[in-house]
Amino acid sequence: MRDDRIFVVATEDTHGPRSYFQNLPFPRVRVVVLETLADSGQGSPMHVVERCKVHREAAQQRRELQPYDEFWILIDTDHRFEGRHLTGSHDAIRQAQQAGIRVAVSNPCFELWLLLHHEPVASGATFEGCGGVEERLRSLLGSFNKASINPAHFPLAKVHDAIRNARALEDASESAEHRWPRSVGTQIHRLLESILNPPG
Repeated sequence: MRDDRIFVVATEDTHGPRSYFQNLPFPRVRVVVLETLADSGQGSPMHVVERCKVHREAAQQRRELQPYDEFWILIDTDHRFEGRHLTGSHDAIRQAQQAGIRVAVSNPCFELWLLLHHEPVASGATFEGCGGVEERLRSLLGSFNKASINPAHFPLAKVHDAIRNARALEDASESAEHRWPRSVGTQIHRLLESILNPPG
């Protein structure tokens, strides 16, 4: 029986989360970010949920899971939570939650979580999509490449700042009907809080 916890993360993002988590030295925790192949057509929220389910079922069959292991999906609202995509995203979140997979949605994208390591963002702030968030990161850091995140820019010591800034953006009116930030915000702090606060 191993003495570490495993967090399996499925995401629509090809580079950002994998590059971020591989540089964080969490004590007695392994974060496994499932690969998302570029241009694979597997980036929709429903595909992300299915990849997470398949990985969990395979791990269960190999009897590798332990009670405190967790499975998460990270989804960006970017263009997935509007128009004809909205119903599919809604269904994906519902299916994940019914399957015991935890969900963290970012509006507009994962890079907002990275930005919150360095500064608070005002409630109601607007960005020109994910590109606007990345532009702000470059302005603050001098450079930013999500395919190869500089670990010096996002050390473990700054995670607590990001958590505090993300909490400040949480929309108290989120409900079963609205299970994601409807304005700028991210739920990724919930994943980090679970990693940093072991059960018991």
